[in-house]
Amino acid sequence: MDNNRDLIEQFVDSSVLAKRDYTLLDILWVFSYCLPSKTGYHKHEREFKKWLGTTCKRNLQKRHNLLVPQIKEKMNIFIESLNSMPDFLSYETYDEDTDSLDKILMNRTSRMLAENTEERLKVISSGLDTQILSFVLNYIPEKIQESLHKAEEHRARDESYSDKYELLLDFPIRVNEETGEISYFEIDTKEWTYLFNVMFAQELKEYRFKKISRPSGLYLISLYEQHEYSFWQFGDELVKLGIGYWVFYVSANGNVSIDFIIPKFIYDVMQPYKEKLPQIEGISDKVSQIAKERVKDEWALGDLEDTEVVSEVSESEIEDSIVSNPGVLEEGLGVVGRQYPTSVGFIDILCKDKDENLMVVELKKGSGSYEVVGQIQKYMAWVHENLAKGKQVRGIIVAKTDDKQLEYAIKGSKFPIETKIFGPEAPIPENIKYCNFCRKPNRISAKYCERCGKEFWL
Repeated sequence: MDNNRDLIEQFVDSSVLAKRDYTLLDILWVFSYCLPSKTGYHKHEREFKKWLGTTCKRNLQKRHNLLVPQIKEKMNIFIESLNSMPDFLSYETYDEDTDSLDKILMNRTSRMLAENTEERLKVISSGLDTQILSFVLNYIPEKIQESLHKAEEHRARDESYSDKYELLLDFPIRVNEETGEISYFEIDTKEWTYLFNVMFAQELKEYRFKKISRPSGLYLISLYEQHEYSFWQFGDELVKLGIGYWVFYVSANGNVSIDFIIPKFIYDVMQPYKEKLPQIEGISDKVSQIAKERVKDEWALGDLEDTEVVSEVSESEIEDSIVSNPGVLEEGLGVVGRQYPTSVGFIDILCKDKDENLMVVELKKGSGSYEVVGQIQKYMAWVHENLAKGKQVRGIIVAKTDDKQLEYAIKGSKFPIETKIFGPEAPIPENIKYCNFCRKPNRISAKYCERCGKEFWL
């Protein structure tokens, strides 16, 4: 056990702290949050490894904008570290090893994570980001009080009950057994997404996917089961802000759930920003009213169909696709940076065209037309003053629907701005077709080429 602890410390010191490698650090934190079930880990180790890959991939894509080869490179470094400790997490040392990992991460790296979150929060400017942050900072205190109140009621009925907090269905509070202090919050992203969408008139999406698993044990015929799981855009946006992680839990009988956790020390870092955000007066009453007015979901054909993805593409998926294939916006376009830092905020995507002119790309993300135009003009002015060096600065606003207000809002801009529409289709290779005349990439549903105007036969 002592040897394992020393090796973990060496890896954290040399590969994470010395290199300020936030990617590896996030992998370690996700890994540690997925280890509560000793029996689940040992009875379903194969499934555990696959799920660790799934959740790490989602976190690294959303938080660090990494592509799959980059994620594999980081995961290989992590795997090599685990393989250097052959008895790490053995059944005999599991409790000691997980305890050591938790303490090392908290004592040595929590400040590093908190500082990174602080830097991200300082420059948030998107209406969606500020709304989500405001919702979390206003709603969590309400849920804490509800948990405390229910625990008091429980103790009144049962004097032997010693827990300070009561587990709520949509908000389990995890407590350090040694100190009694909150370790992290676990939020129900499905329920919180619904509440947020109604409260702020937003349309955050659900991404559903299927996983095939094989039950453990000996079978004459291998049995495979297919289950459907979801990631929610509400959680994805929190990951981008550095506020939480997607994790998973595998039980002793092999059941798997995807969870979203917010570490308590990260929540504490968020607190000073509450007064700078849109205030939500009487949030408890508002949530109760939303719940009363909630309409039961009607049955639909989509509930019965065996589909991989049943939701419309989200803005974050469009952004991911553009970064991996910028040519869908314009031939010869190359990515300079994603979430490019400036003194006035983060540019969604900064590109260069084939003539070395700079292109600022902003996603509309549910913002009002004037808001997104003002934002892209702000970024273009900054790029013009700090990066252009005599080159032209252009802009593209990516929206999900045609918007006449947006069309008129950009007419007064001193910089050239155009719009691109990607509706239910993400700009990925499967959703792109090339014009037979000019080879311009177009959306698969396009009737006419965006460059030459030629009509598609198919």
